[in-house]
Amino acid sequence: MRAMRSLLPPIAVALVATATGTGGAAMNVTATDVQRQVVYHSPQTPGYTCWVSAWLTADGGLRLAFHQATGPLSGRPQARKEVREALAWPPPGLSVGYDMTGTIQQVITLDSRDGGTTWTPVGAEPFHTPMNGFVSGYCALQDGTVMRATWGMYLPFYDVPQTGHLQRSTDGGLTWGPPILLADPAKGIPLPKVVRQLRDGRVAAIGGYIPLTEGVTGFRQGLAHIETALWWSRDSGATWSEPQVVLSKADGVSPTEESDLAELADGRLLVINRTNVPNRWQVVLAPQGDGYEVVSRGPAPFPHSGQPDLLCTRDGVALHIATSNVSASTDGGQTWQDLGFGTPYYPSSVELPDGRIFTVGHRGSDDPYDGSVDQQIESLTFRVRAE
Repeated sequence: MRAMRSLLPPIAVALVATATGTGGAAMNVTATDVQRQVVYHSPQTPGYTCWVSAWLTADGGLRLAFHQATGPLSGRPQARKEVREALAWPPPGLSVGYDMTGTIQQVITLDSRDGGTTWTPVGAEPFHTPMNGFVSGYCALQDGTVMRATWGMYLPFYDVPQTGHLQRSTDGGLTWGPPILLADPAKGIPLPKVVRQLRDGRVAAIGGYIPLTEGVTGFRQGLAHIETALWWSRDSGATWSEPQVVLSKADGVSPTEESDLAELADGRLLVINRTNVPNRWQVVLAPQGDGYEVVSRGPAPFPHSGQPDLLCTRDGVALHIATSNVSASTDGGQTWQDLGFGTPYYPSSVELPDGRIFTVGHRGSDDPYDGSVDQQIESLTFRVRAE
């Protein structure tokens, strides 16, 4: 297939960070070579392309996967009432345009051999759901396989476990194996969002968890009782630990399933959660025996802005990457500085072999399928230096 070249001209600027008000001395972190590009637009205009993940392939390439919908913008049928009620979808007060019934839905996979300058389509996975997506958090493992987080309850018409689980691909994300359960379905509902491989080879998954009780017996009831949980695996994602709750209402905040983690240079884990309050919350965990223990938790200096995206560079700079701003920390998240530019919505980032940070997201936000927003996949690349 013909490679697709980006449509927007790059901009190259140098930006010096300024303190965010978290306290402590300001760091000297510099961002350079900031470039923005259009990666992909749907064959239909207005376009609907969103929820994108990026990962590095075993042979040094770069891949993306995202959701695409095409078809009529209005006059579509709705999913059966019992399906919509079980999923609480569309959310109360929001447009019926969020019900994706009657559209053509695909997970599109693109490949780049030049660090994100040009892209070639390599896969299109069809699916059907009233939801506007069902997968996230792709991660390439050291053994060459790829894992992703899947929400089975968002696939009500398929013979899959109706709970959050993981899947593995041995062909670069083109086809996927059977569900890998994170928890006993009789005990709770995992809502995994991100998969990361740690330096010691363990695989970690982060997201939400709904413990099932006498009063909470299903997904819809559990949406008001989400906890932030961490799982880890010592066998490349074949089996998983019990969920470790790292943030809950007992901490004075209402977590959501939208979390990310990064492994800091000293082996601790930094977790950011998009809570249902104006600011995000931050948790730091230290290795303890076979798992981790929470050493600190509290508000983070970042506004409410989509799925958190965290990355720790090979030079040890922790980055919080968001639409509101890209922020940097050189002290394990104790203090943060804004770099002065934001990203597309729901960003996903990797560090390229040449040291550039590659971030990809979509134009728009969590939009209905009604033509009100012309979504497209956009990328941002930059370098950081701490002195």
